[in-house]
Amino acid sequence: MSNLLALEPIKKFIEATGGKIASYFGKDDACIIYLRPDGAFYGAALYDWLKEKKKKKNITLTTMEDDGEGLEEEKVKKRKVLVVDNDIITGKGYKRSLEALRVRKSRLAIKDIKFAVYSDRIGLADFSVGKYAAETIWRLDIIDALDLKIMRHLIQNGRASFADIGKKVNLSAVAVSNRVEKLLQEKAFKIQGGLVIDQFYTMSAHVEIEAEPEILEKLIEVLECSPEVCRLVKMSGKQTLNIDILVRSLHHIEDFIANRIHAVPGSKRVNITIGELPIVPKIYFPSL
Repeated sequence: MSNLLALEPIKKFIEATGGKIASYFGKDDACIIYLRPDGAFYGAALYDWLKEKKKKKNITLTTMEDDGEGLEEEKVKKRKVLVVDNDIITGKGYKRSLEALRVRKSRLAIKDIKFAVYSDRIGLADFSVGKYAAETIWRLDIIDALDLKIMRHLIQNGRASFADIGKKVNLSAVAVSNRVEKLLQEKAFKIQGGLVIDQFYTMSAHVEIEAEPEILEKLIEVLECSPEVCRLVKMSGKQTLNIDILVRSLHHIEDFIANRIHAVPGSKRVNITIGELPIVPKIYFPSL
């Protein structure tokens, strides 16, 4: 058997999904398609495991790009198909690869198509070691998966009506309204306007300050009300304060350091790193 099965992530993948995948294939002719490059190890290891541990002989192994390029079509004809990859992050590769197979399904007489990954971040895969979907990291005593879907729609379009959102999540407008009201009352969700960052700023800077605790507290009082500050974190360990700011120019950074940071004397060390605008978030809620 392949040495791949000795690798911890692959062992976890087989332990969590192998039995379910074997049941999916059953006695039917089967094909594993791994997506290049990240799905190669998982696909090959699963193929070996099914052949040697489950004694499944009527199975083929092939590969393709997520747009279907490079697929050996003879290996998928009249078979149940399983697409294997490392993870699903945005879902784009998942959707492209399944669509590439669906357009071939009738011509190649493919019996069924399913998807397996090690890590599924948005809950699309049929088989995975664990989901990293949003609902798995939030307090489920306060919000559930439907609440998260409603919140996602409101974040994408704050002007969307409850009726429109209800159609997308299979709830009535009244049910959506009740859920939103409950979230607002429990202060689990807040609806507010924000600035589109790239319309107001051209660069960012990260500032790290080391100082005695009493100095850091004074700095926090000054900085938490500063409109440039988009992130303010007091770090554990060394007495440091991490600050991210959004600005229009280098002169704006110099002005911030002179009039905000140095306005509170006593800092032991101030380090500044200049960067581009953040990739995320795109929206900023400044102290105005």
